[in-house]
Amino acid sequence: MLLFVILQLKPMLRIFLLFLFSLVLLTARNIDAEYRVEFGIFGEVAKVHATLTSDHKYYSINATVVAVGSIAKTVTDNLKERHISKGHIERGLLVTDLYQMIKSYGEYTNTTIYTVNHRKKSVTRHYKEWKQGVKIKDKKVTLGYYSKDDMLTLFLNLPKHIKEKYKSRHYTFKAVGADRRNGRVDMTVPSQKSLKKMGDLLGKVKEGDWYSTVVMHRKLYHSQKGELEVKMNKEGIVDKAVLKDLVFFGDVRIIRQ
Repeated sequence: MLLFVILQLKPMLRIFLLFLFSLVLLTARNIDAEYRVEFGIFGEVAKVHATLTSDHKYYSINATVVAVGSIAKTVTDNLKERHISKGHIERGLLVTDLYQMIKSYGEYTNTTIYTVNHRKKSVTRHYKEWKQGVKIKDKKVTLGYYSKDDMLTLFLNLPKHIKEKYKSRHYTFKAVGADRRNGRVDMTVPSQKSLKKMGDLLGKVKEGDWYSTVVMHRKLYHSQKGELEVKMNKEGIVDKAVLKDLVFFGDVRIIRQ
């Protein structure tokens, strides 16, 4: 039974941890935050630490995630990830110039660097991978889309992107590092009919809190589209996010500490 669980979890949990970074960062200008990740019957499986620093011209975001507990470390080969976003500020919005993902697990290490050329409106992706310290992959391509947001800055900019947070509506964005074909991210502000169900799942809202459903179009095991339910507070801080009903294992919950 334990072997079956490990084989089912391994491809899923590695991919899921990628989603954490785009949900746990904040709209304030100097932030140091911690999140706990719980996975169905297994309890806590990861910790996330995120920081944001900025002045009136430039910003820097740094986020790390590490697996915790024997099962999580086993199924992810002791996965560690770091995501970095650096850029400038235009009219109060964070505009990405560089987005980097660094991942290590087992004997492998890889990095993906997205470089945004705003003048040419293009995005370059440079992927490198090492096995036991020896480089085995090095590929650079220009992607077929352009965006001023990446996976981190999109959520930080949401309070300015979405003006009516309590009116049911569907939004489509592009974010560097999201869907590999076109960078697409979909977000829906729920209808009044859906509010009670989301409240039961995410907790009741206080004044200024709001709910949304986010789809990042990246297959996450039995969750084909990577669809998450999210509750944000009036400061734009993600308080809780849930990936619902994965087969065999229940919900994945991201909870601010």
